[in-house]
Amino acid sequence: MTREAIPTATADATWTVGEKYGFGTVADHDDADPSRIWYTLTEGAVTEVRFPRIDVMNVRELDFLVTDGESYAARTFRERRDLPTTVERTAESVSEDALLFRQTAQPTDDHDWSLTVEHVAHPDEDALLLDVDFEGEGYDLHVVVDPALSCHADHDVARAREVALLAAHDAPEDAEPAFRTEQGDPIDVGLGVASVDGFDWTTADVREGAVETTLLETGATDERHDEARGNVVLAGTLSSHDTTLALGFAEESDDEAALATAEAALDDPFEDVRAAYADSWERYLDEVPVPDSVAGDDDLLAQYKTAVMVMKAADSKEFPGAGIASPSVPWGDAVAANDPQDYGYNYVWPRDLYQAYTAFDAIGDTQSAIDATEYVYAYQQDADGFLPQNTFLDGRTRWGGEQMDEIAFPQVMAQQLKERHGYDFEEATYGYENVRLSSDYVVGTGPHSQQERWEEEPGYSPSTTAAEIAGLVCAADLAIDAGEDADAIAYLGVADHWVRNLEEWHATTTGTAKHTNTPYYVRITDQGNPDDGELRTHNNGGGMLDERNILDGGFLELVRLGILSADDPTVRNSVAEYDDDIMVETPHGPGWYRYTGDGYGEKRVQPGAPWQPDMTGKGRIWPFFTGERGEYELLLDERDFEPEDLLATLAAFANDGRMLPEQVWDEDGENDFDWEFGEGTSSATPLSWTNAQFVRLAWSIDAGEPVETPAVVRERYGGSPLAAGPELDVSVERDGDTARVTGHTDGDDLVVKTRAETVHVDGGDVDVTVALDDSARVTVVASTGELPAIGTTAVVRSV
Repeated sequence: MTREAIPTATADATWTVGEKYGFGTVADHDDADPSRIWYTLTEGAVTEVRFPRIDVMNVRELDFLVTDGESYAARTFRERRDLPTTVERTAESVSEDALLFRQTAQPTDDHDWSLTVEHVAHPDEDALLLDVDFEGEGYDLHVVVDPALSCHADHDVARAREVALLAAHDAPEDAEPAFRTEQGDPIDVGLGVASVDGFDWTTADVREGAVETTLLETGATDERHDEARGNVVLAGTLSSHDTTLALGFAEESDDEAALATAEAALDDPFEDVRAAYADSWERYLDEVPVPDSVAGDDDLLAQYKTAVMVMKAADSKEFPGAGIASPSVPWGDAVAANDPQDYGYNYVWPRDLYQAYTAFDAIGDTQSAIDATEYVYAYQQDADGFLPQNTFLDGRTRWGGEQMDEIAFPQVMAQQLKERHGYDFEEATYGYENVRLSSDYVVGTGPHSQQERWEEEPGYSPSTTAAEIAGLVCAADLAIDAGEDADAIAYLGVADHWVRNLEEWHATTTGTAKHTNTPYYVRITDQGNPDDGELRTHNNGGGMLDERNILDGGFLELVRLGILSADDPTVRNSVAEYDDDIMVETPHGPGWYRYTGDGYGEKRVQPGAPWQPDMTGKGRIWPFFTGERGEYELLLDERDFEPEDLLATLAAFANDGRMLPEQVWDEDGENDFDWEFGEGTSSATPLSWTNAQFVRLAWSIDAGEPVETPAVVRERYGGSPLAAGPELDVSVERDGDTARVTGHTDGDDLVVKTRAETVHVDGGDVDVTVALDDSARVTVVASTGELPAIGTTAVVRSV
């Protein structure tokens, strides 16, 4: 055996597939010193292992290699692009009451061996334990660890000892870290790998180095390295085929402390640790009620419990309420991992957080709903009321796009907490000022949005406008409670104004040769003119289409949020065109695309290949639309689909680990990547939004209506035409940094609002001067009657 000079090299690396079959952490979110380990599994490998926060990935993958000492070498993990394979692998859930999973692997050729692995995060140590059971005479079993410490694969130092494996992140001095602590310090991670029974052989190497390559191709272990630097790998031959492995982690790149953590974790028998881990989830589930819609079906019940646990597991422990969109890098096997960048869905979108909030509210986990709301206002809202597209856990902006639904939803959350749970400003860490700031932003900027809920297009979107209206009505209710009548009048007046203009801005009356059930709602219009036939080029490569030919299900938000009735004629026309255009009947039941011509999905040119931002993708079916449709169908007397059937369809989209995906494959027949019709792809799996939708539909079926709907919105609109407001005849003129409003109203009250000032006067002759902000928008609302049952008329001017 020889020891060569320390290998130092950088090789290209990617993350691994987005299709996770398992996701776990200890359910100790409320503990003073919680576990800081999260992990994900795909078939044949442990992926990512997150520490010290859910958003910081540290292991590209850990898998196993089986060799016979001659020339046979079979690895348990392979990317989709590496078909065919001689190893059959599974990853499946083994409990409905805890996030516990089992991986298996066995050969499909004439070799004879089998491997079973189970995993748990240790409740008392920053460590992940793997219980390994290998059967096969004449074979060696090796563990192969590919670190990506501190969320990138380069700049690590790996060391191999006879009894352990270690790695430490060694960031260059000039590197800009992707992740920082709340105090602004870089997060640098150390890793230690130990086995109860030790190793017969260990090595460190660089990725694609000579020792690693020879080991993976032939199983040869006659050479090794003590140390390697750069993009590194670690490998060890297990001394026992029935053993427990531990991956320990530590901060400040302290691999020795990480190894000590791993060794301490191994002091506890795996079965004891597994029992303690499972008990943490069982205690959480003990407080979660079960809806009748799933209680009588073992499969639906198991899926329900898993969906609840996934949502809770996705919540940060350091920043309570900061639930990430997904613990995955979608199509990660095509996403470069070497550089210290922000990857995947490991961030907080206010929209996705709202979806989780609605599900937590439905199951009675009020504290999680409170945490989410308080997090938004404390960490994501800025001094202008703006909320960015998404943030790091500590609230730093990741993508700063303006998405007006995300700015509106927190007001719905706050109002629902008050209305349903009595949680008001006296108890909350946020106050009315938080509500006012974001509501004034919506009044001063909406309904137009730089991006709608698919984050790609500017304009007037039914889904965005629905959220804005609901947010303003909820804000008005909170304003009344706070004694801010002027704000309440303004918010209701603007919401009413937008309701009156819904069809003018969003529904085409001309249609096209392809779509003739008019009027119907389109996905988005550039200038609020759905009849102008403007051509829109999809920002994700979906091509150029007439806006009237681009449909999505966003209009259903108008129903679900209580603004329109389910049998509204334009809604019914839109449903017919939507189904005809982008519904797919899968082996499990109906599914829908995001919108006509969506390009966010696996390749078109090589069907099934990972999506990349090169404009050649095709969006696949998104399961949560099946859940949204179920909520809509609950409100109909004559249904196209039974909600209970759609709940079963949504459950069937999950994989063997009960992980619900972002997208499922949309075609029958063979492809180069073995994607199966109606099964998940390498998109984000599990997606918190999909899990929240499953939970919410289950409870909505019990309620006979969508549980998400804010009563205050439904009571104001409820599908009935709005009462006429008072007469309002005013002109608005700018004078430097102010605007003068003059005219007359026969209303009882008049409110003039800009984002800089709000003025409330009696009705009659009007002569009001207000300060202007940069947007230079002036909103004038006249009202009659007593709050909240006022009639309103609004005039909006940009000066």
